[in-house]
Amino acid sequence: MIARQAIQLDHPANTPEQAILAAGNALLASDACTERYVQAMVDNFHQFGPYFVIAPGLAMPHARPEQGALTPQISFIRLRQPVAFGHSDNDPVSLVLGLSATGQDQHIQLIQQLVTLLSNEHTYHTFLHSTDAEAIFSCFTHKN
Repeated sequence: MIARQAIQLDHPANTPEQAILAAGNALLASDACTERYVQAMVDNFHQFGPYFVIAPGLAMPHARPEQGALTPQISFIRLRQPVAFGHSDNDPVSLVLGLSATGQDQHIQLIQQLVTLLSNEHTYHTFLHSTDAEAIFSCFTHKN
């Protein structure tokens, strides 16, 4: 679901594009997608707006599988300072979880796994406040 190198804490993004690029580049660094996929994530934001800001403080940028997804994976970027994406209800964003899926079924599975993790109060607290990337990784790899 996630590679250790796809986790970044307190990333210094100042714009939505910088935050999306961080999430995409973390997927790229863990061989989950191509550079074209990362650019498509940013292009989707420009074309469709902040549709992927799905809850208060939470964004899940992604692109279509055929735009360069290689494996199903998530990246985890916690921003140093929240960033406004332009969403009327869910701004500003602190957590950016990039998604790479090679098909619709994988996309749905990743989102279901994330919803399960985010609904656990302890896990969500860890996501927001831990200074240890290994603790974040552990939340993804251990059943709660």
